[in-house]
Amino acid sequence: MRIIKNIRFLFIAALAFSIIGCVGDDFEGTIYPGNEFKVGGTTVSALNVSGDFDIGKVDVQSVTYTVNSLGEPISGVEVRITSPDGKTGTLGTSTTFPDVQTVSLADALAATGVALDDVEVADMWLVEYLVDGTPSSASFKINTVTTFKSALAGTMTAVTTATNQEAGIGWDGCTGVWEGSVEFRRQQLLPNDDGEYKIFTTVEGGEAIEDMSFGAYYPCYMADGTSVPLGDLRLMDIDNKLSFTGASQWGEVFSISNVSVTDGVLSFNWTNDYGEGAHVALTRTDGEVWPDLN
Repeated sequence: MRIIKNIRFLFIAALAFSIIGCVGDDFEGTIYPGNEFKVGGTTVSALNVSGDFDIGKVDVQSVTYTVNSLGEPISGVEVRITSPDGKTGTLGTSTTFPDVQTVSLADALAATGVALDDVEVADMWLVEYLVDGTPSSASFKINTVTTFKSALAGTMTAVTTATNQEAGIGWDGCTGVWEGSVEFRRQQLLPNDDGEYKIFTTVEGGEAIEDMSFGAYYPCYMADGTSVPLGDLRLMDIDNKLSFTGASQWGEVFSISNVSVTDGVLSFNWTNDYGEGAHVALTRTDGEVWPDLN
């Protein structure tokens, strides 16, 4: 049997702040101490900066900031963003204060001319606030991170059909179909590590058991809760791409193919290196919508 290294993916979801030349007292309402800088007779503050870019939801406005200005009048505060590879663009200029803005990863890509395919999880974007377009050693800088938040946890109905793999094993004679309830349970190894799932199927009597075959073993092997694929086998959702990691308790390595979402149904094929396989069709029953998986 092939052995696959069980890879763990750590998604960093953080907001880091670096301030140069802080002055005066905090603006009223500032939740991060010292988030202000002074240019001439004007003090500028970035208030309530929060969020991060989600590479799985490019168009969702997920980073929010508020720009405020006190003191001498200014024509505006430009918000510039720099991509991880150094390309710079503008997110706009605030001319009335306080000014609340919410931006998406798509906004950042459009501003810098960076392609989505060139962005990776954990990439850091630099945001700067410039008074009257003039860079200053006292400008306030923010690093916002690119993350991925998997959204597959939940329950669904399943139709799982064993497929003939022509592997010369008993499975080849199985044409069984299993229908039942499937649950994706997220495995949070770390606070922001949410792309790894155990799969549970509901057997007769209503007991949910861990079952990485998505129910395919029931019609083919008359399986129970101890004779389905377990081990450290997990389903991974990384950047909306599905894959398996780890191996079953029998050392079998699984792979996934033909992933598609059509009319609210997620379908795919799984196979393993023993020769078993199945086609799985999943319909959500929790009111959530499948992302565009592949």
